[in-house]
Amino acid sequence: MAVSMRDLDPAFQGAGQKAGMEIWRIENFRPVPVPTSSHGKFFTGDSYIILKTTALKSGALRHDIHYWQGKDTSQDEAGTAAMKTVELDAALGGRAVQYREVQGHETAQFLSYFKPCIIPQAGGASSGFKHVQPEEHETRLYVCKGKHVVHVKEVAFARSTLNHDDIFILDTKSKIFQFNGSNSSIQERAKALEVVQHIKDTFHDGKCEVAAI
Repeated sequence: MAVSMRDLDPAFQGAGQKAGMEIWRIENFRPVPVPTSSHGKFFTGDSYIILKTTALKSGALRHDIHYWQGKDTSQDEAGTAAMKTVELDAALGGRAVQYREVQGHETAQFLSYFKPCIIPQAGGASSGFKHVQPEEHETRLYVCKGKHVVHVKEVAFARSTLNHDDIFILDTKSKIFQFNGSNSSIQERAKALEVVQHIKDTFHDGKCEVAAI
């Protein structure tokens, strides 16, 4: 079922007409475009719609629509994202592939769009995007898995969490530690190092020490 341009949400006008990625964040039950400079930055209290348009050799366009739900998003926001995804799909002719993405359990395809990884930040539209101040930096431990597409997940900050198969990243106020499991591969360690650099640039403005163990 196609959606007429008159009925289509204004935020979706012209969407999916050329190869690339477009992202909308749900605010007050409406999709709001996210600027390209903020692509890959997600907040745990929000829901998003991500449209990936790919140009095929035949000249046709392939559309993949993902709706991502942060762990702290409201049911209303998550529901709006799902409904607006259906609306966007209909506007594109009903041939798009739809994916539901839940924070911490994203598909490999979704994660492949964002290099080297995504690390959702606390907060959201309803809280005014309050960023954590440097003096409030919270120590976090992440497990990093994958040789090609990297899955990064926050885990309990405890020695018992560590193992020999995975790579762990400990993000403290002044230093980032990369713990390489003895059974991890060179490729995994290299990918994890990219994540460490991403954390350094994103959460420390590039100003902190890094150590591999």
